[in-house]
Amino acid sequence: MALRYVEYKRRQWVLRFRDPWSGKQRVRSFFAEAEAKAFEAIQAELYARERELIRRARRRTSSASATRATVAELLGRYMETLENPTTRSTTAQHIEPLTAIFGHRRAHCLTCDDVLAWCEVQRQRGVGQSTVHRRVSILRTAYSWAVRMRVLTGNPLMALRIAKPATRRITPPSTKEARLLYEVAAPHIRRVIVLGMATGARIGPSELFRLKWSDVDIETGIIRMPNAHKGALDEARDVPIRDDVLALLRGWQGEDTRIGCEYVIAYKGRPVRSISSGWHNALKRAGITRRIRPYDLRHAFASLALMHGADIKSVAETMGHRGITMLLTVYQHTRFDQRRRAVNAAPGLFSSSGAKKDRKKRISGSGGGAANSPTGSASYRRTTAPHDTDISCGVSACVYGSQSDRERVNAYQDGCGGAREGQSKNEGSTRQRNQVRTLQQDACQRDGP
Repeated sequence: MALRYVEYKRRQWVLRFRDPWSGKQRVRSFFAEAEAKAFEAIQAELYARERELIRRARRRTSSASATRATVAELLGRYMETLENPTTRSTTAQHIEPLTAIFGHRRAHCLTCDDVLAWCEVQRQRGVGQSTVHRRVSILRTAYSWAVRMRVLTGNPLMALRIAKPATRRITPPSTKEARLLYEVAAPHIRRVIVLGMATGARIGPSELFRLKWSDVDIETGIIRMPNAHKGALDEARDVPIRDDVLALLRGWQGEDTRIGCEYVIAYKGRPVRSISSGWHNALKRAGITRRIRPYDLRHAFASLALMHGADIKSVAETMGHRGITMLLTVYQHTRFDQRRRAVNAAPGLFSSSGAKKDRKKRISGSGGGAANSPTGSASYRRTTAPHDTDISCGVSACVYGSQSDRERVNAYQDGCGGAREGQSKNEGSTRQRNQVRTLQQDACQRDGP
């Protein structure tokens, strides 16, 4: 490592060091000398650890195995099976740090401890947990493929587990935010906003940026949206055009026809690959400070469609999904007013409607049990005065002639209550019981058998 002072520079302290994994030289600049020296000390410590890890990995000898394939060869053969060029390119970037340290090793000699030590070094070097998790997932997938294809007799990384990164779900833009962006955005960004919110297409070169005017049929109101190469069975899918978007598409088509532009999303007549700069400028001009990505327009389409009662299967097919699992787990974002309606949907503990329903349920349950049997069901017997079986039988025989269930239960409860009260006041007296029997007989005479 070499730290030196450079005059006439904005950051005057420059540190040059070498990456032990790739052997490439790195350069970092700093404003202050103390900051540069602190970083130099940390890098020196990490460098020593990494070199020791490399030496330990290279000293490890391979045992007897059914194959002599190295980790680099295994990963290279796995890469050849990836059909999507974008996926292949991304995977190649992720496996580069793995092959730099483990590439020379026999594939069957790699252990879980080796990978975990590598993960720890990656985190110390400032690599994000999501990136580390992604790289380890690619390695485990490659090993599983090697076992299926009989490149390896067994998977030494079967038990490998690392902590998953914390998920960060960004709230998609609301209709108000999309309208603010549309008012201040550049013309090609406006088209992305409209079509992203109206079709749910993937914002990028995989779908929306590949869309041509030859794929848009304004007369029938259908867009033949190109499918991303993610296992789709068809090259494109039919997406209906919203009525309020038809007029905009006609105007855009007329403009592009005059200049001879065949792509719907274009900048100065040429197709675009990225809209990062234009998107961030629109956010700044609109005064939106929270993070919103162009891809969140796709999330907004799904959330708003489902919130307003759209069929979930139709939404999934419009977005290019063969099933609804991805839609429910990833793309559906609930809004706060939806959650408020959800917690108020069921009757509460202290709500009047809930209390009334519970009271009706108790009444109907007790009446039905007594009607089935003269002596009453188990629930009926629990409410019957246990000290006086004559009273309970008399009430059950009288009140079930022609009265309604509520009247029957009231008569029964009045009789039992009178009996209990009489007994509590005077245990040895029969005057209260005689009064109850008289009331029961009068009720029987009025209502009949």
